[in-house]
Amino acid sequence: MDKIKKFFEKKKADTKFKLAGEGHRLNETVQPPTVNRSIQSQARSEASTSAAQQQAAAAALARLEKKKDPTPQQRSAAIIRAQALKELELEKQDAPIQELSLSDKTQKFLPADQFAVSGVYYKCPLVGPDVLPKKEIENLIKEFLYQQLECEEAGLTACLVIHTLNKPLDKVQQCIETLFRYLDNIVQNPTEEKYHKIRINNKIYQERVAQLEGVQHFLQAAGFQLKSVQNSQQELEDVWVLLNTQPEHIEYISNLRDSLISAEPIRPELDRGLQILMPSQAAKRVELPSDFFWLTAEEIKREQQLKTEQAERGLMLRTRAMRERDEKAASRKYRFTLIRVKFPDGPVLQGTFKVNETMQDVRLFVSEALQEPFVEFSLVSPAAGVTNPADVQNPSLLDLQLCPSALFHFAPAVPSSSGYLKDDLMILMQSI
Repeated sequence: MDKIKKFFEKKKADTKFKLAGEGHRLNETVQPPTVNRSIQSQARSEASTSAAQQQAAAAALARLEKKKDPTPQQRSAAIIRAQALKELELEKQDAPIQELSLSDKTQKFLPADQFAVSGVYYKCPLVGPDVLPKKEIENLIKEFLYQQLECEEAGLTACLVIHTLNKPLDKVQQCIETLFRYLDNIVQNPTEEKYHKIRINNKIYQERVAQLEGVQHFLQAAGFQLKSVQNSQQELEDVWVLLNTQPEHIEYISNLRDSLISAEPIRPELDRGLQILMPSQAAKRVELPSDFFWLTAEEIKREQQLKTEQAERGLMLRTRAMRERDEKAASRKYRFTLIRVKFPDGPVLQGTFKVNETMQDVRLFVSEALQEPFVEFSLVSPAAGVTNPADVQNPSLLDLQLCPSALFHFAPAVPSSSGYLKDDLMILMQSI
């Protein structure tokens, strides 16, 4: 049951953290924004370079200390780095990859090992470490919530059930507002008996509440019990009746009311599917599975057949409405995008992203994979140009036309001679 309490506490903490504003490192000097962007950019560049040099020097000293007695993991990572560098040199002699060009279509006859990824997977740390297809993770979340209903904090769990297991959103919102009103009337008027009963046959209850999952558990947790009572016509009807009206229970109902409003649904998190590839591996795996697309394989094939017609339209004078219509059609095509980041020493970092995520999410993914997470770097792409921490990173990956895949080149402020990625990631480098 502690998991449910911790979930609510984490949400409150996250809200406070977001309200606190942008974070900074302890040794970072925070400067107010200036109007002249070019001057600001130049000053920031000089300061960051100096700071980066100092940081890189400190990191180098730390690595030298570690090298005095390398662990087996460090030895394995060093061997893999050497192999990656060797492949990188061979690649430069042939034809270096400047862009990642993954196919927009899926081919069902392709063997699984020719896909860049096997599929799109999700996780939910609240329920366990499993990484599974979305439907299976959703089933695990449902099982987890119903198990928690049998524990002490059944009221908090019922709030999560209502938020998580019901659709569509507008129906859920109507239900929450109605339940909130039921409890709020009791809190505001604890001695009014008319608020202690909820008629099952009531039109509002039937339309807004009765059909949603978790409602009965929520009312039972609030202290209601389903009984058959006589109505004004002396007929028996089912009614939810509040049995406990003691002040301490009214206080509990008040807290439950607030929890119902503040609760958020438990959603599966997209698993990045992190992989570390050799240059030769990144060059060979060029197909994406159907999970990456909204369209079926047949629809995608038909779109490919229309490429000639699209090229001809590109030669026409097109109105703004025509361009916007084509852009909307493209947005309905892609669900996910495969991002690869190529490092100067050879390895290629690969991850899966939703198309509505931003470059800030990509940079965070890269930072978490680095030996030195605070190293200053830029990501260079023929499609998105150069991105760095100073950029305004609001556009989505779809807006930046980084779908269904994109390749970035990692450009550190200060080069490293001992590699960039963590040792425990380097030893995960796959073999063809």
